[in-house]
Amino acid sequence: GAYCMTEGISLFLSRDLPRVIMVDGHGAPTLVRDGLRIRIHPQVHPFLRREVHTFVRWLRANYPFPIRVNVYIPNTKKIRANDGDLCYGRCFVPDDPDDSITIDVAGGYDYDGDFRALQNYTWGTIFMLAHELGHYYQYLNRVSLTPRGIEWQATYYAHRVQEAYYDAEWDEMDEWAEECADES
Repeated sequence: GAYCMTEGISLFLSRDLPRVIMVDGHGAPTLVRDGLRIRIHPQVHPFLRREVHTFVRWLRANYPFPIRVNVYIPNTKKIRANDGDLCYGRCFVPDDPDDSITIDVAGGYDYDGDFRALQNYTWGTIFMLAHELGHYYQYLNRVSLTPRGIEWQATYYAHRVQEAYYDAEWDEMDEWAEECADES
């Protein structure tokens, strides 16, 4: 179906998603594992590791993750998608509801001393993580769009989330600067 802005407005921004309860074959309810877990390869640049961990802490504080999503950032420039193509990120939703959703985002950056380039790469990695989380929320909300609409919506919300994160981080830095000025 065609994408309607008002239909998807709460896709990523909804903070009141309920806990998910599955019913097993005997009719017994069980809570589904929830939360956002991250694993970053030890060879990923320390600046990138720190910034991604900071972003993930902010995500956990601001968005619900009612079904477990595991994020892995390997030390590779690209990741092989399910169709065999190389890409920068992927979101894998398993057929078995007992398995967790997995997001992989490329984190291999060859640092050559250009810190601004490292910052730009880090910002791109954070954007890619937000984009893939958009697909996670599309799955949770059972969004039905064309393939182009799916990518457009995930990109749209990735920009919104990244802007909110940036604003929150700058607000925190402004508050810190004001506290320092008050102490002097």
